[in-house]
Amino acid sequence: MLLTAALRGRRGARSWRLVGVLLAALAALASAGCAGLPQQDIGPEPLDRFERVNRGIYRFNRGFDRNLARPIARGYDRVVPPRVERRFRNFFTNLAAPTDIANNWLQGKFKPGFSDLGRFLLNTVAGGGFFDPAKKLGLERHPEDFGQTLATWGVPPGGYFMMPFFGPGSVRDWGAWRIDAGLDPLWHVDDTSTRNGLLIWRRISDRAALLPAERVREESLDEYALVREAWFQRRRYELFDEAPPQNDDYLLLDSDSD
Repeated sequence: MLLTAALRGRRGARSWRLVGVLLAALAALASAGCAGLPQQDIGPEPLDRFERVNRGIYRFNRGFDRNLARPIARGYDRVVPPRVERRFRNFFTNLAAPTDIANNWLQGKFKPGFSDLGRFLLNTVAGGGFFDPAKKLGLERHPEDFGQTLATWGVPPGGYFMMPFFGPGSVRDWGAWRIDAGLDPLWHVDDTSTRNGLLIWRRISDRAALLPAERVREESLDEYALVREAWFQRRRYELFDEAPPQNDDYLLLDSDSD
């Protein structure tokens, strides 16, 4: 029933603003806990042109995380059994399929897009959205977002920018976020309380998944630099479809970089 509700309805401008505030209030700070690499000079273009502003936003985000997001995530992790949480993660991953499919096709990756369409249909019908029978058949997910699509189209990253509540990203990615949200079935659920509850639940689940890596960040001499460089490394890995070139330019964000 949750999946059926998530796939129908429409949103209004007022609902968008309300959900945006509530979602931000429990954002999982995707920057948490990742391992980083040493900073390198990648040319005259500054690595972090907004660093002064970004560091201030990072301090704010860390305070929010320590005081609210992390305690909620820890409580959630203690209460929800791992087996049950895996089912919830499958549910939210399955709902990301429309975004994956559309962006694969927009990038000309038709085979992965149709593969993800098959995954979505199989997991929805046979798995009820909570199980992943497609994986057992060798249908792996091909995650894509509109930020990656813009990179494929040649749109420059615009610089690294730390968003309040949401964490790290590029100007290009934040500009693309609204498109991905429009493809997300959860944003189209008619009932406001159900929609908000599902969006917040997903963010808490995301934050709980990062708890095991907490120590890596907290032991760093410069948490901000660690998170920033780890984000660059992960994003480049995504832009190159998990096979980035074997060179030292790992901080470059554009998929057409040499």
